[in-house]
Amino acid sequence: MSRQVRATKHSFINDSIFRLKTMVLMAGRIVKNVVSPVKRFSATSGLTGQPIIAFSESDLWNPSDNKENWVLTAGKVENLRIAAKRLNGVEVGANEVFSFWRHIGNPNVGQGYVVGREIREGCIVPTVAGGLCQLSNALYDTALKANFEIVERHRHTKVIQGSLAEQDRDATVKWNYVDLRFKSAVDFRIEAELTSDKLIVRFKGQHKSAPPADQYGHILVSDKLNDCYSCGNFGCFKHPNRSAEKQLHATTAFVLDERWDEFDAYVRATASKGDHVILPLKKNAFVNTARYDWKAIAPYKTSTTTLQGLYRALKLRMASKQQNVFALGLRLDRSIARAAVRQIPVEATHLVIAQHLLPYIYETGALGGRTFDVLMTRLPMEKLHERLDFAHALHPESPTLKDFRAPAEFITLENRALTKARKIITPHAEVAAVFKHKAVKLKWQLPVPTGKQAGKGKKVLFPASAVGRKGAYEIRQLAQELNIELAVAGRAVENTDFWGSVYKTEVIGADKTVYAGPI
Repeated sequence: MSRQVRATKHSFINDSIFRLKTMVLMAGRIVKNVVSPVKRFSATSGLTGQPIIAFSESDLWNPSDNKENWVLTAGKVENLRIAAKRLNGVEVGANEVFSFWRHIGNPNVGQGYVVGREIREGCIVPTVAGGLCQLSNALYDTALKANFEIVERHRHTKVIQGSLAEQDRDATVKWNYVDLRFKSAVDFRIEAELTSDKLIVRFKGQHKSAPPADQYGHILVSDKLNDCYSCGNFGCFKHPNRSAEKQLHATTAFVLDERWDEFDAYVRATASKGDHVILPLKKNAFVNTARYDWKAIAPYKTSTTTLQGLYRALKLRMASKQQNVFALGLRLDRSIARAAVRQIPVEATHLVIAQHLLPYIYETGALGGRTFDVLMTRLPMEKLHERLDFAHALHPESPTLKDFRAPAEFITLENRALTKARKIITPHAEVAAVFKHKAVKLKWQLPVPTGKQAGKGKKVLFPASAVGRKGAYEIRQLAQELNIELAVAGRAVENTDFWGSVYKTEVIGADKTVYAGPI
């Protein structure tokens, strides 16, 4: 097709006529929805335990993409993340009509949708919320397999190679006048998720109906589509300004928090040019930000969740003794994680995530269509609970061994995310042993003693507050049995006489040294 023909087809006049037709059709659909409204269903858990009656899976990434149109596919995947989260868990009553647009809503920029790929008049063009047809295709395919009644469905005018349209099992959608609607004779549940490379849609219900006759088994021939990012037709009215293109290559985003020397060295060794780093805070005059001073991030693009980071720092600092600081910290971490998700570039196809932010990032659906690694500083929360419960049984009088528990929802999210993680990165041997098949064991970055520090020490440092959850009971027992001196880094203590039977204890930073026993 010549450049002149394509440019003429996409003239300003033709585009204006297309938009006018769209407005008329949208108005007509609004009137129809008022006259015959469709119900919007909620995400509940009533049918979670029911069997899967049908499912569909499709590839997220196109191996035939060139680097010029790859950004559109990345945008499509981001749009699918948002839309799939809106549908996941929706349960529809028997003989009720499910409407795609009634549940997705108007996919405008304000909902977080980005520029993706849309087929319009035989071309793949950049469009906000482009790519949602892959989700409607999967829903239609699953509905056919479940033998649901199709109330409304529209075919694509063009067929993309490798898509469900080749099997005539596609359903195009266009807000709001081109919809997908279907219903079932039984209650059913929709589950939609993105793995690192697949979109998966499942229906669960009370029983599986007999499959329909295979009337959609024939394969259609895909059309040669024009691509606004690579067709070379620079005179076309639709051609975008190439100077405004985002980076077109896949990158890694590092979602980090408190700096560890071990993780800093790992980031320095693995990050590449073009990668992105997200931190709670940078250096500022309000709070001490030394803990976020990652040496490895200097060459890379860096963004921060400044508002949420400052709020967390100040809130924890001003917390009263009556507050459960652990529960407060979890809520503040969730706020930072959600803000960090908004900073992740669309083109980031791999993430490296701080462990305590992982459950909340997983909860948002931002890990769909991406691989991810986890920087682990502790055992999974489920195993920590087991340790705390055991310790509390030994020391029921402890005020700090009974209330530091994460909600069941947090544990479930963390377990699911850790299961799907590509790598577990940690210097802890015990943590690495839990994930032995995918653990990356880092070397501890120990300081080298010099001068007077190189001599033999006379004290044992306990680098934490003297509270039960930090192991204070165990270190006290060792100090008693071995008759050793202790230096305690934290000021909090289980009770005022906690070190009463220990030979000698120094609380670092306290106004005076606490002595007990004979000197």
